[in-house]
Amino acid sequence: MLPNGFLRALLWLVGSVSLLANLTVILGRIKSKNHYLERVSLVTTTNKSQNLYLLNLAIADFLMGVYLFAIGIADANFSTTYSASFKWRKGIPCKIIGFIGVVSNVASLLILSLISLERFFAIVLPFCRRRFGSKLTKSTCAVVWVISAVMALTPMILSDHVEGVFGFSDICSGLPFVTIPIKEYSEGVPNHEERLQNGTTGSQDVLESQWLYSQILYIYFSAACVLVVTMCYVSMFVSVIVTRRLAQRHASNAMEIKMATKMSIIVGTDVFCWVPIIIAGLLTQSGVKMTVDMYAWAVIVAMPINSALNPFIYTISLMKKKEKNKPSFVSN
Repeated sequence: MLPNGFLRALLWLVGSVSLLANLTVILGRIKSKNHYLERVSLVTTTNKSQNLYLLNLAIADFLMGVYLFAIGIADANFSTTYSASFKWRKGIPCKIIGFIGVVSNVASLLILSLISLERFFAIVLPFCRRRFGSKLTKSTCAVVWVISAVMALTPMILSDHVEGVFGFSDICSGLPFVTIPIKEYSEGVPNHEERLQNGTTGSQDVLESQWLYSQILYIYFSAACVLVVTMCYVSMFVSVIVTRRLAQRHASNAMEIKMATKMSIIVGTDVFCWVPIIIAGLLTQSGVKMTVDMYAWAVIVAMPINSALNPFIYTISLMKKKEKNKPSFVSN
């Protein structure tokens, strides 16, 4: 399944960090929801919305850890023989794991987009703050999970009619890194495994993607989310610069700027992880060859690394904020 021992070790490392770190964030946020955060003056309606979004982000990232752990267990059990690996790719467990992976990716991208939009309205258009009240935040989070589930179910349905999708790879992911000629696809006998092993993507003739849906999900959808995030933070940066030049603002504005900086770091890691996948997918659809190692690196390193980093980035900043707001006592 996985091409080398280094990727196996990396998979277990990233998966373990994603599981433990995000579980810690989830439990910590649930515990502190009505305790510490409600007592800090920074917590406005907007910040409560952020906290809810970040809780859902941690849940989405936790699912990525589950996905990686499941792939690691499957690799340990089915990597020795081809027949066992083949049955794994065609089985229901692989579809379920693929479903979890898609839900995690889609939910993470959508929530990060919502976080960026929330910050955009709070800083660039402050009079629109009420648009992200508690009810709207809860509603958008519910919609995110529904959309994620629908988008994850679609390839599961397609896999019953089209060769491949989740069953195409041992790691149960349908990244658009393989293309095949239209004629070969129409005959219904594309030799996917041989193409992957040889690192080929088809002739230089007219190429057809094995999964149009995979292109939509991993290239266009992710690119749209990255674009939304980028535009929001560029607008915020410009707004902050202009505001600082005009005049000194209230303390709450300074806090908003600090919060935006923290959120930009979180979102920046996600953008850093997704842009290489988008570029690789576009290159593949243009006829550039991608190897099996590239596929494995994308699934094990590029996509999930932000799931492992997000809880650390936010938790560290929260600990610093808590320490800063902690009352000090001076003895005489």
